[in-house]
Parts: sequence; C-alpha cells; structure tokens
Amino acid sequence: MQKHFSLFAYLVTCSVIVAVALWYPKWEKPGTEATLSWDVMGYYLYLPAGIIYKDLDQVAFKEDILKKYSPTSGFYQAFKHEKSGNYVMKYSIGLAVLYSPFFLLGHAYALISDYPPDGFSWPYQAAISWGSIFIAFLGLWFCRKILRRFFSETVTGISLILVACSTNYLNYTAIDGAMGHNWLFTLFALLIWLSIKWHEKPSYLTSIGIGLCIGLAALSRPTDVLCFLIPVLWGITNKESVVQRLQFFQQHWSKLLIAVITVALVGSIQLFYWKLISGDWIVYSYEDQGFSWFKPHVKNVLISYRKGWLVYTPIMLLALFGFRPLYKKYRPLFWVSLIFFLLNFYIVSAWDVWAYGGAFGQRALIQSYTVLLFPLSAFFEAAWQINWKKWLALGFATFCIWLNIFQTYQAHGHGFEVEAMTKAYYWRIFGNANPTDLDKKLLDTKEDFQGERKNIQQVYLNTFESFADSTHYSTQQAKSGNYSLHLEQSREFSPAIIVNLENQAPQWIRVSADFYVPQKEWGIWSMHQLIVRFEKGEKVIKNRIIRIHRQLGERQWQSNWSDMRIPKEDFDHIKIYFWNAGSGKAVFVDDLKVEVYDE
Repeated sequence: MQKHFSLFAYLVTCSVIVAVALWYPKWEKPGTEATLSWDVMGYYLYLPAGIIYKDLDQVAFKEDILKKYSPTSGFYQAFKHEKSGNYVMKYSIGLAVLYSPFFLLGHAYALISDYPPDGFSWPYQAAISWGSIFIAFLGLWFCRKILRRFFSETVTGISLILVACSTNYLNYTAIDGAMGHNWLFTLFALLIWLSIKWHEKPSYLTSIGIGLCIGLAALSRPTDVLCFLIPVLWGITNKESVVQRLQFFQQHWSKLLIAVITVALVGSIQLFYWKLISGDWIVYSYEDQGFSWFKPHVKNVLISYRKGWLVYTPIMLLALFGFRPLYKKYRPLFWVSLIFFLLNFYIVSAWDVWAYGGAFGQRALIQSYTVLLFPLSAFFEAAWQINWKKWLALGFATFCIWLNIFQTYQAHGHGFEVEAMTKAYYWRIFGNANPTDLDKKLLDTKEDFQGERKNIQQVYLNTFESFADSTHYSTQQAKSGNYSLHLEQSREFSPAIIVNLENQAPQWIRVSADFYVPQKEWGIWSMHQLIVRFEKGEKVIKNRIIRIHRQLGERQWQSNWSDMRIPKEDFDHIKIYFWNAGSGKAVFVDDLKVEVYDE
C-alpha cells in the first residue's frame, strides 16, 4: 500500500472532485449558477461569437442569450469600443482557446440532438464542465509525477490530498472548474514537468511545449506570464549556478529562441483579435480597473475575513513554514518556489479589485499552488521525522480538510457570503449550515442583539400619513393608513428623520419599519440601505447601516430592523434615512419605529 500510496491518493482526490461535482452539477443549474455564467461567459464568448454566429464585432446574439438563459445580471463581458463602434471582449482569448475542443464536442452533440445549437444549451454547459474536470485530473497527475521525483510516496500522497481537499482548488475544479484557475493550475504543472525535462535534456520539442504553456497562461491571464520564471530559475541554488545557467542558455540558444517564438506566436492571437475588431493592436479592456503597485493590498489578501487567503485556506500556513526545510534540503527547488511565490503574490495583491469578485477565498492564488506543493511537501517530510510534530500536522490538516469541504458546502446555497464576508458574520455561521436571514445583518453591522429585550420604550413612530403632499410618499402600497414612504430609482436619498432622545440610560436602540418589495434587488452594492446615525451637531458619533433587501422577500409586507448599542459619547440627536445605492427597484416603507431597551 505504501509503495503505491501516491496513486491511491490521486484516485481519492479525483473521486472527491467527481463527488462534489455530482452534488452540485453546474451544468444542470439555471441562470447565474450555470457553468457558462458571469466571468466564464466572458472567457467563453469568443467561441459562439466566432464559430456559431459569425459575429465577433457586434455580438448581437447576446440579447437573445441574456433573455433565454439569464447567465449574468448585466452584460459586462464586452464593451463598445469608441473608435470602431464594435464590441471588444473584456477578457483575453486564452481560455476560449483551451475550451475549444470541449466546445466543439458540445456543439457536435447539439447539432445531432434536440438541444438548440446556440452555444449555451445543455450540451455546451456539460461539455465545458466535464472538460474542466478532466483538466483537473490531468493537472493533479502531473503534480504527482513531479512530487515523486523529490519526495516519498507518503509525502506525495498527503500533499495531493491536501491541495485537492483542503484548499479552494476543490471548489474551482469540482464546481467552478471553468474558471481560469483550474486550467492555469494544470498549465503550471505541465510547465514544471517540461522544465525538469528540458534542463535534463534540452530539445526543440520540449522548448515548444514550454512556449505553449507560457503563451497559453499569458493569453488566459496576462499577469501569469510570470510563469516564465519557472523554467528560467529551475534548479538555481547560488551565484555560481546563475553563471552556469547563463552559460547553459548560451549553449542552447536556438532552443531557447524556439520557446520565445512560440510564446510570441500564441500571444499574437490576442493582438490579431484586437486589430480585427478595434483597429488597434493593443486595447486595455479592463477600462477603469488597474493596479496599485505602490500600495498593494497585502493585509487584505492575506488575512481579511472578506477574502483572506490564510483565513479560507489555512493549510497554506504549513506551506509557508515549509520554505525553511525546503531551503535546507531541497535548495534547487527553494529559490524558484520562493521568488515566483513572492512576485506572484505581489501582483495579485496589487490588483485594485483585490477581492476578485464573487470568489470563494483568494482564487487568484490557486495556480501558484503547483509551486507551493514543494514547501508543503518539505514541511510534511520534516514533520514526519518527529512523532508529535507528525500527529500535530496531520490533526491540523484534517481540520483544514473539514473546514474547506464544509465551507464549500456553505458557499453554494447554505448561508456563506462570497462577496462581502465580515468577521462578525463569519463567526456567527462557523460550522453552521443553516444560518437565518436575520444573521445576515452581521454582513452590514458588527452589532446584532441576541436574547430577550427588557424595559422596552417606544420613543418615535412615523406612519407617514402627515406627509401625503410630498413627492416622496405614495398610495400604491401601505401597511397602515393610506400612505407609505416610496424609495425609487429617481431618488437617491429619502428625507432625513430626526429623533431627539431624552436623557435616559438605555443600552440599546432598535430602528424598525415595515417594507414592501415588488421586486428584490440581488446586487449587494446596489441594495437600499437603512442608515442610522448618532450625531452631535454635524459630527457623526456613530453610524450603522443594514441592506434591507438581504432579509426581504417579494410582494409582501415584512418587518426589518437595525439594533445598535447606544454610544457612551455625548450626542444630541439621531438621524434616520434611506439610501438607494444604485438600484432600479422600488421599495415601500411604512410604520417606522424607534425603541430603546436594555439587555
């Protein structure tokens, strides 16, 4: 068993990926939960546009696809180029190139079946989903081959199980496998394997393979051109080895040139697309998004509750600790691993959209796990020599596997917030697969009263009946009386309501109201907000908000409230108002009430 443990571990990881995929079959999901939705739709759009619709410049078919399949809440996957008037894809073409064999299989099946050959029906969803799982199997297979060259069967098997089951790689293979990180992980694994082979015995064929891996990685995610460091730095141990490496490149300059030409040829695909569609060779398609090179978001990327890498993938702490034993025993693996990891982490942290959208954990680092497998394996090899360290490491690893699988479960319909997690909400739902809608208030505020309220006193009530002549009020819906406060797209702010709190000593305040939502707003950053401020003059002493749509259903009156601990600092009034942060949906508010109470 020990002789073949890494093979057993590989089969286990593949089985886990398939099991999770069958539990949450993206190819069967509708709307924005489908495989070809959100960003993946943008990566993929080149294929139906060029092959099915012959419409790369206007993408006119998008309206029919959006209406029929609703893969995204708004079309951001391409933008209209001002100079040419054509639509330019936001995302580069690399993943479309990688998807293409599986797209063609799906298209062939759609043509001979009853499914519409429109690029987004079931055959295409299934083909890209299962193609992504196949790519994951391929990547893990090469990781096994690589690790076995340096580490024991036991350590190789443990590392494979941990990268597949205790990191967000599991989510981005089994469920969101069509995202680029899974495909890039496999490209990186193949690049490492080819780099080993090239340095052992340089050949033109291996050079072309290295060029293809680097070119496709850069074509899929331009910043991942950094992976060229892997073949360049492979095996470097000291200053003398740097000199030897330069001599080696000089000796095999023609093979090195072939690799560079291959990278350039692959990269030129994007240039020719831009020239064809826009008339320009270079187009910055991310518009107002960019990098803060001098102020990278290091702390947020590492340890924030929103998307902190070590918060959601704590097993990588062991990989970081593993750089020390890697340096001591595996110097040829150390410098390439450390330099690549640090530079890649810097680039990932410098991106202004550092949370990377609705990601589970810090997804932008997933492809670098191929390199981090070296220090992770070195850590376990060192820990294996001392009994208590071995069992402590295995205990922590077991916890990380449970945490990752459970949070993956939570992230798909069981209360996990992948867009705007907070510390308070994270710990409220930790180990809890069934959080309530009321728990979600902690996504907006640190304070949420739990328990029985005592000594309740109502200090303000507004039924909005005395404001019937104002344009802010409506007779369309009312919980009591004839009028309600009407929040709509044309009004960003409601009138402010001032409440003067008498000299009392309560501990808490609750601002509540009844709400009617004809159509729910799902966009977090567009939701209407109830804002409560304690002020002294113009100075804000304390401010709390809740996004009222989080707890509300549609077409029924429901109550919602915000609890706040009354500040000890002196204040002279409370200001209450509603803010429409950009929603086009209407909300009606009635029976606004302010109560104070004790614990």
